Amino acid sequence: MKTEKLNLSFSLKFAFGFGQLAEGLIDGVIRILLLFYFNQVLGLSASLCGIALLIATIVDAVTDPMMGTISDNWRSRWGRRHPFMYASVLPASGFLFLLFNPPVLTEGALFGWLTVFVVLTRVGQSLYHVPHLALGAELSSDFDERTQLASFRMVFGVAGSLLVAVGFANFFAPTDAFPNGQLNPENYPIFISFAALGVLVSILASSLGTQSVVPYLPVPSDAQASTGNGVAKIVRDIWDSVSNRSFRWLVLAFITAGIPGGIGSAFGLYVNTFFWKLTPSQVSLLLIAGAVATFAGYLIAPVAGRFMEKKTVMIWGMFAWAMGTSLPILLHFAGLFPLQGTTTAFVLLFGFAVVTGLGLAQLIVAVSSMMADVADEFELETGRRNQGVFFGAFSVCAKASGGTGVAVGGLMLDLIDWPTGAAVETAADVPPEVLTHLALLAGPLVAGCFVPFYLCIRNYDISRARFHEIRQSLDTGR
Repeated sequence: MKTEKLNLSFSLKFAFGFGQLAEGLIDGVIRILLLFYFNQVLGLSASLCGIALLIATIVDAVTDPMMGTISDNWRSRWGRRHPFMYASVLPASGFLFLLFNPPVLTEGALFGWLTVFVVLTRVGQSLYHVPHLALGAELSSDFDERTQLASFRMVFGVAGSLLVAVGFANFFAPTDAFPNGQLNPENYPIFISFAALGVLVSILASSLGTQSVVPYLPVPSDAQASTGNGVAKIVRDIWDSVSNRSFRWLVLAFITAGIPGGIGSAFGLYVNTFFWKLTPSQVSLLLIAGAVATFAGYLIAPVAGRFMEKKTVMIWGMFAWAMGTSLPILLHFAGLFPLQGTTTAFVLLFGFAVVTGLGLAQLIVAVSSMMADVADEFELETGRRNQGVFFGAFSVCAKASGGTGVAVGGLMLDLIDWPTGAAVETAADVPPEVLTHLALLAGPLVAGCFVPFYLCIRNYDISRARFHEIRQSLDTGR
């Protein structure tokens, strides 16, 4: 039975998509909480936090493409993707739990703990994420159905982020000792325990729920499998992938979008807490608003994809994100935004969070669906089904750009002399010029990356018509 004739029932789509909950939880706690926890709460230098994340990014650059090549060529009765998905259950959840439970407090020991366990968490995530992404490309070869699958998967991804936002409200409540609950170090291990449990359940349920389709999925050819999984093959596969024009420009565009996104996420708690002077409950409501809007955006994305090219959807999504991120700060400095800490300001920020979430969803769904189309084009050009390689490269770009963004954010905090420690509780404890520098970095500078993003994505040229030509050629050749 050929892959394109698989009957993708609701239960199968649900099981596949549910696996993205783990990704949403891991990425949510790392993007939103990691830098703030180690820097603002535990007192580790923001630059050292950034270096630890950069080290993890370098490791990702090796492990993600490696997982793509290995799973592309793996043969077993459980398929070529599922063995690694099962193997990731304990590492992904266990290392995430340990990451936020350092038994040490000195700066050197904290840096070592952060470096080791953020690397191990990312490796555990790669073990699952890359095969799971590649599995999605194999479930369907239909242009619009791939967008539906990507949307379905990302709905659960944002559900993970939403759980982080809701958990923020419930686990970081103020106390007499810590009126600002996110500064209480005892809250983080408790919250992360639930997040790690969610990761475990998500991966296991998705792996078991999609196991039944394994007999109908592609297997590596004898020639492909015989080439092995050595370093030379991994390097060759990556080089061949980069030689594909569509892949090259799509990746560059995603990197130019992902790095500012990572910086914005890293600065989020700092900006909302100290610049906008929001309470913990208001910060939580903004996080929930963004997550719900992203959820709605994922549901809208398949509809938008029927009327516009995927590239166009991606451009408009990035533009909405950039405007939602920068306009409040620009309006503030122009004297056209309400005073910080007021109800009116919070309501407007809530609206901008919705715009940002809707735009982000269009970008992510589009790029996920486009990557599957690129894999088809590569198969037509080379005769090799290397979805794992492409999604491995895509995964490393996603994690590397986001991780690099958080790392750069940490370095920027030290450059502007951001104060840390128990004495820093409100905006009054931060010099006004430092708050201004933070706002400029988190708003206009980050949003300005729309320009290089646009210059890259405009070179991507797999249109709907081109896709149908590719699929017709592939189907005719079978």
